[in-house]
Amino acid sequence: MSRSRSMSRIAPTCLAVLALGGPTLALAQSIDMGTLGGNVCLASSTNDAGAAIGTCRNPDGDLVAVYWAPTTGPAPLPALAVNDPCDATDINSASVIVGNCELGATGEWFPVVWTTSIPGSTPTQLKAIPNHAKAIAWQINQAGVIAGSSVAADGSSTAVIWMAGSRTPTRLPELGLLPPLIPSTTECVISDMDNTDQPVVVGICGLRDGGTVAVRWEPGLFGYVATELPRVPGGSNCVVAAVNSSHRVAGTCETDDGDVVAVRWESDETSITYLDYLEVTGISRQQLIAVDINEAGIVLGNYITDDGLARSFVWVPVGIPDQEEGLDIGTLGGPWIKAVDIADNGSVVGTGQSSNGLSEAFVWTPVAGIQGLGTLGGFASQSIALSDDGSKLTGNSQIASGHVHAFMVGGPERNIQRTKGSVVLAAPNIVGKATELRTLVKNKIDALNPEAKSFVTSVIEQAKALRPKAGEKPNLEELRNKGNEVGEKYKALSDESKESLKSNFPKIHSMF
Repeated sequence: MSRSRSMSRIAPTCLAVLALGGPTLALAQSIDMGTLGGNVCLASSTNDAGAAIGTCRNPDGDLVAVYWAPTTGPAPLPALAVNDPCDATDINSASVIVGNCELGATGEWFPVVWTTSIPGSTPTQLKAIPNHAKAIAWQINQAGVIAGSSVAADGSSTAVIWMAGSRTPTRLPELGLLPPLIPSTTECVISDMDNTDQPVVVGICGLRDGGTVAVRWEPGLFGYVATELPRVPGGSNCVVAAVNSSHRVAGTCETDDGDVVAVRWESDETSITYLDYLEVTGISRQQLIAVDINEAGIVLGNYITDDGLARSFVWVPVGIPDQEEGLDIGTLGGPWIKAVDIADNGSVVGTGQSSNGLSEAFVWTPVAGIQGLGTLGGFASQSIALSDDGSKLTGNSQIASGHVHAFMVGGPERNIQRTKGSVVLAAPNIVGKATELRTLVKNKIDALNPEAKSFVTSVIEQAKALRPKAGEKPNLEELRNKGNEVGEKYKALSDESKESLKSNFPKIHSMF
């Protein structure tokens, strides 16, 4: 089904549209956002001001929902009941947070809203549809409208929204002649909504005879009205990723031959354009899946190349559907990359495999291209989300100890207590721990007899010399030869030196 077209005609237009104005992400250091005294913090979302939400481990070892104000470390979000856990799922520009908290002996979870302008206040619990057992919430728009589901006692769910300031849900109808009496769909799920106080909402519904359809709900005279978005001609299942304020919708559909293509539905609810072709080196297109759309109508997605590699693309509307083309955003040198979010200024974030085989967070911009963001001192990192305007990026990264901390790029320096003399990227307790470790090792080496001390010192120096440079892989043959050389030196030690080594470095001694 690929449509042949010239990349040279399309790329200049795409890049011109992508080079949008607005705030840009300052590619400074990734700032460690601190902890609650435990060893783990994970960020999940951020806003234009640099406030963020996520989960951290407290000193007792419990995982708790947290809020980062724009210039501070994490603060626990109050729960519905003491010692019951919560999960923060989304934050808007006013730093109103939506999530879910456990309540009661049965362990059921219920949707809640935190108002951060009233620090420490108990969250507001949202109601389910009458006669339903519970509800769940996962998104809040800039006007304070919350999206989620209400769940009946039998486990079936209904798509709902809670208007700003209201605890009572508004039911979104299913498709059919007289829903809910004669619905043709079941189990609808909200994917996204615009930022108005009576938003247009988009999502997916399961068909009673099998498969899924893309649905758009909009306010009408007597409540919300559901409309099925068109499928690709001859195709079947469709899912929705996101909608923008112009009511353009991004998603994915199956074609008549079972292929998967990225689609864009226009605001008239009837026009559909699909992307089934991506030129990188020759024809390369499989499983093009849309994941987001920004205010300019630029669609972000991921796909599989003909040789099985995972890649990412941006797709710019140019007004001529038959000539529209997706642009591959490149890689970090490894075989896979996955984009997760696009901002209104065209910036993209995600995670890719670097040339040394490790996972690394990245940011892509139309001007600078793709750039790896490194780590907080550990081996791996991942990008999680951009602020809407693209000026802030949050993600998670290993630190030197191997634990995972949240980080932010583009945000202000945070007022976080750190060990004296530590650098920005160091976790608060890492420098102190490293100093303790160095002192411990030095004391053990000094306690060795002269021959054993010389042996251990030479092993340490050889290990340092064998460290691969950035971007290089270890030389296995050299490692093997050096290992044999060290083994021979150990055999030549006197019994007294071997005993000294066994007393101070039992693990090293056990290797021989």
